[in-house]
Amino acid sequence: MTMSENSLNAVYLKWSQVFYSPDNNYSNDIIPKKEDLRKNIIEKIARSLYEDLRKQKEHFQSPLPFNKPFQELDDTGKDQWFAFISEIPSKLKILNLYIRPFENFCRTCIITHSDIEKLAEVDYDTLRNNIIYDKSSPQSLPVSFKTLSEKKRRFFRELNYLLPAQLKKAGFEIIRPEEIAEIDERMIKKIARAIHSRYMYEIRKQQSNSESSGEGMKSGNYSGDKNGDIAEFDNLPDDIKFSNIDNAYHIPTKLLAVGFKIRHVKKGHKPVTLHLSNKEIETMSEIEHLRWSWDKRLNGWTYGETKDSTRKIHPGLIPYNELPELEKEKDRELVRLIPALLRDINFEAYPVNPNRLKKLSYLIKPQSSIHRILDETRELNDQLRKLAVITPQMEEMIRIRNNKIEEAIKEIEGSYNYAKHIQDTFLPDDLFIRECFPDSFILYIPKDIVSGDFYFFSRQENVIIFAVADCTGHGIPGALLSSICYGTLDQAVNRLRLAKPHEILHHLFSRIHRFLKVDIEDEGLPDDMDIALCSLDISTNLLNYSGVSNPIFRVSGGELIEYKAGTSRPSCGENGDCLFSSEAIQLKRGDSIYLLSDGYTDQFGGKNHKKYQTHRFKSFLTSMQEYSMPEQNDLMYEEIERWKEENNEDQTDDILVVGIRI
Repeated sequence: MTMSENSLNAVYLKWSQVFYSPDNNYSNDIIPKKEDLRKNIIEKIARSLYEDLRKQKEHFQSPLPFNKPFQELDDTGKDQWFAFISEIPSKLKILNLYIRPFENFCRTCIITHSDIEKLAEVDYDTLRNNIIYDKSSPQSLPVSFKTLSEKKRRFFRELNYLLPAQLKKAGFEIIRPEEIAEIDERMIKKIARAIHSRYMYEIRKQQSNSESSGEGMKSGNYSGDKNGDIAEFDNLPDDIKFSNIDNAYHIPTKLLAVGFKIRHVKKGHKPVTLHLSNKEIETMSEIEHLRWSWDKRLNGWTYGETKDSTRKIHPGLIPYNELPELEKEKDRELVRLIPALLRDINFEAYPVNPNRLKKLSYLIKPQSSIHRILDETRELNDQLRKLAVITPQMEEMIRIRNNKIEEAIKEIEGSYNYAKHIQDTFLPDDLFIRECFPDSFILYIPKDIVSGDFYFFSRQENVIIFAVADCTGHGIPGALLSSICYGTLDQAVNRLRLAKPHEILHHLFSRIHRFLKVDIEDEGLPDDMDIALCSLDISTNLLNYSGVSNPIFRVSGGELIEYKAGTSRPSCGENGDCLFSSEAIQLKRGDSIYLLSDGYTDQFGGKNHKKYQTHRFKSFLTSMQEYSMPEQNDLMYEEIERWKEENNEDQTDDILVVGIRI
């Protein structure tokens, strides 16, 4: 490569402007020395690009002959290619792209077909201006790139489609700062494992239908072991493992394209499942196809009309809109899995586009007063610093006081969190509830970390006994009372083997009232419990219901029916002096049953600071019957959050809603 010192300095300056360090900071400290840049990057990439183009010259029509190996070109011919590679930084800057070194895994950068078309046109203009090629070639070229034949345009596209792979060979990957800004490496590894786990599940389902190869999944070409089993993630070959990791890296990219970012679900927050519209799915599917295409190209694959694994030729390396519908559907299937993948690893998508904030109210505030006080204290201190000039002595005093406040709050928070751990231990396990009722949900939002509300599920052969209860109070007092009530209910059902709802309630209230000395003047507590208790015979779908204050709702054939509790706050003694009634309800397949505490309907919000109220709740229940129970769970959460946000209300009480589809 013949280049003057001034020319080399100019090239070096261009390249120094596009280097990022491995920790995602703009840096020219890691750029190689000038001589290394010339030999190990520019010359190496020029030689590799030329040879790769030469291998596939039958797929395009080039204004430049490729009848000689690169080493047989004369100095002028080589310098023309060196000059082309020297301009890579200028082209990257057009698209706001950068490069950084990588180890082991080279991440795919999403570059759209329109971006490639833009770069191809730049190269065509460069050719016409005689910068790269000999002066005789441009004279026969049309003025406009768009007037070229398809085969001639393909040459200029391939020049750019091959660039990421050439940079990879030199040890660099192309990145877009906006894409990598939200990447958390631990999150990516979790997503990659979740992708492979779901893939294994699908393949094992398909194996019964002789589908064992997995070639249909665009996330990679999978291979099993000698027995035909699919390998666990840690045992995957590197190319397949990296393909899953690459897919995981681009889930944030795909979501960013439709206005969402990803975050870990914090303690005290409720995760939600993202609902994607058809338009959003299509946008993300196009990006998934781009990701798959670039992953293929980075691993040496090129376009060809017939697939040839030996020569790494694939007909799918075309724009998304040119794909057959069956191939598009594969991309859509992968996109539809994303909300479930995020839930599997306790992550969620949240909107960053103001327009989406109006459409989907995913704004989540800290649920407890403890979190809120801590946040408000920190915010107040920041505002004080901005409003006044604080002396070093005053700054130190504020720091000491703040540390004491934070220590006190964190100590209280620690007690709450341990109380939550205890409450989580005795509440029924999610998996057990799913085994009892496969299509069901539990919307459980304590006001202050722990709750006075609780839910109960137990199974006795074909009979499932379940309940939603609301003990007086919330926070620690409510949780303490709920633990007493839950233990008494558990004793009635699982030790005494009571199965009729009215008999269970009699035992429950007589024991609790005795324990709390309700009948003793000046000593007894006024606290009590509202409850909806049901038993369902799953062999006949006959439901028996008994309740105190809390009704249940049934939606059948589009009609909503309310069953009101037969009793309101009884005073029960040991001698059976309070009576409970039960109601038998014959359910049908497809019916939906809802049990709830009053926290949802009593929540203040809306523009006029009103309660949500039962009539609005019933109307909302009826409106969402086309959705599955997990989707209804998210819709109900979004609805109550939206209701609070309208007037910036705090949560009024513990919220508990249970939904079951028969």
